[in-house]
Amino acid sequence: MKKLFLILLLPLFMACSTVDKETVILTLDIENPTFEQAELVYITDFILYNRETLTATAGEDGTFRFEVKPHAPVIASLTLGEKRMAVYLEKGRKLIVKADMEDFDDTLEFDGTLASENQYYRLFQKELAPTYGRQVFFSKFQTASPQEFAAFTAAMEDDFAVHMRTFMENNTISSTFRRFMQTDVIYQLYSGKLVFPMYHRHFNQLEELPEMPAGYFDFLATAKNLSDEQLQVQSAAGFVTEYLQYFRMNHEEKIPEGLGFAETNMWIAENQLSGKAQAFAKAYSINYMLNFGNFHEAEEMYEQFTAENRWQGLNDVLTTAYNNALRVKPGNEAPEFTLTDINGDEVSLSDFRGKVVYLDFWASWCGPCMREVPYAKELKKRFEGEEDLIFLYVSVDEDEHAWRRTVEEREIQGVHLRIHGMQHEIAQAYNVRGVPSFFIIDRDGIIHDNNPSRPSGENIDNELLAVLKPSEL
Repeated sequence: MKKLFLILLLPLFMACSTVDKETVILTLDIENPTFEQAELVYITDFILYNRETLTATAGEDGTFRFEVKPHAPVIASLTLGEKRMAVYLEKGRKLIVKADMEDFDDTLEFDGTLASENQYYRLFQKELAPTYGRQVFFSKFQTASPQEFAAFTAAMEDDFAVHMRTFMENNTISSTFRRFMQTDVIYQLYSGKLVFPMYHRHFNQLEELPEMPAGYFDFLATAKNLSDEQLQVQSAAGFVTEYLQYFRMNHEEKIPEGLGFAETNMWIAENQLSGKAQAFAKAYSINYMLNFGNFHEAEEMYEQFTAENRWQGLNDVLTTAYNNALRVKPGNEAPEFTLTDINGDEVSLSDFRGKVVYLDFWASWCGPCMREVPYAKELKKRFEGEEDLIFLYVSVDEDEHAWRRTVEEREIQGVHLRIHGMQHEIAQAYNVRGVPSFFIIDRDGIIHDNNPSRPSGENIDNELLAVLKPSEL
């Protein structure tokens, strides 16, 4: 009877110790913690670059526990007070991070079914990243000759292969992690090879692109053949967007004339890429159109793409982008907000009903924003005396002092408001994906244009006049 009882209990114990196949369990067993809350952040997709942020506080046993549901294997950023580290997460697995905060680096240990993977990733960061990291690549772009750079990338590929093989002689890692690392490293290398001629010319102020060694671009024959699994690794997704730039700059004569930025990318995707890489490039281009182009044209592109594309994950991401853009499409009511202006007075968007609002989301640290300031001054001079035109500035500066100093020093005239970063609910309501972002709002509080010309644009006067005095045009 006792044996039967134990047999009946066995499935229960197995169920208690099994991780949901869609979930990663991350446990932090920290001695002498210097923080009350741990934070985990990871990127959920490489079209919108949305981020998932999770927090955990200590449980009754003193450990911090995260239950994470990533769409794919991911490198996440773990913040423990002032200490930050990267961890590799994979669905259906467990990771236990152990450390003493008084001597974090020397006491750090990994346990659980993701222990070996994270041991290797930390070893990779320590031993290979300093030789082949992003900053090293940028240095090589300037200082290396084409032949030296080709040799550098070949050495990187060989050193990584030996490094991982040596680790695997005494450690077991999952095939998923192995493919993840191989994709990440190889596509960092491919992206570097792709952009080297352009950056080398730029940094060295050359008139022509450098002549590359024979066979230098042979890697493109296979590099463009990407799976959906690979495209969920950041460096591989980045390679596709780098390829679009590479083709635009190096094969301009092959591209039909008169195409805009997004349309050019769509043409390159259609004619130079195939399979999952083509789908990803098209989604990237449509997302750009939804955020920075003509909404109605972007909407047609979105509807056609999602009807034909069979990669559901990509459709889901693009649908999120579409719904975000839909909120501020021309013809919709501009989202209402109330903020305190630079003088301490409360200001609402609805205060300007009956007037035309030229709305500018900007930041003091934004180079393109600052380049628009002189043009904005000239624009205001041309519309001097037009009392029905409001220049409304909403800064996304997190540093209030920098905001106030910039407004004063640059003598930026208008109504000045500030929100705390681009994750603020007002920036999200207006689908602000970057700064500067401009809107023209009509007298009834309706969005007339969600992507008008900047002050430096040739057509901005007519665009404003079309709303101010439509009967005169």
